[in-house]
Amino acid sequence: MKKNKIKRDKKKYNKIDGEFCLKDKISPAYINLNNPKYIEIDNMYFSGIIIVNYYREYNDLILKKILDSNLNMNISIFYEKQDPYKAIRSLTYHIANVGVDLKEKNQNRQDIDIAAFTYNDAKYIRKEIQVNNEDIYFLYIYLNVFSEDINKQEYLVNKIEGILQSTRTSNKKSKF
Repeated sequence: MKKNKIKRDKKKYNKIDGEFCLKDKISPAYINLNNPKYIEIDNMYFSGIIIVNYYREYNDLILKKILDSNLNMNISIFYEKQDPYKAIRSLTYHIANVGVDLKEKNQNRQDIDIAAFTYNDAKYIRKEIQVNNEDIYFLYIYLNVFSEDINKQEYLVNKIEGILQSTRTSNKKSKF
């Protein structure tokens, strides 16, 4: 019994003396949360970008250009199953509102075309959920960009945002 007590005291003494345990090796020594654009952890900068809207007009895969750029990042993809009753209620409300917008005469042709697309899409999705018992999911893409230099970090985030914006605008331009 005395040996066990001595070992415990020795472990306690070693921790005070400055030796590291496993928890100390895997936990960061420094975390800075002062800037809303990035988190600094042990002299590494991390920023996050979340993609929540994926337009059906995209001709390419949304991440193709980002993956081809070979940047320092991690990509996480999440999906969330939606309650079909809530989705049907929301779609019905949307269909009614867009139907009213389509009947108004004060809109230009482009607004009417966009409203017609959303109206038809909402009716199709509602039909698939009601008649064919299809499930509806929300898709979220999270990009975690990291770098050792703050200037390089800002450059990487701006480059990714530029790629995403250019993909969005080039597909909008090709539609019309």
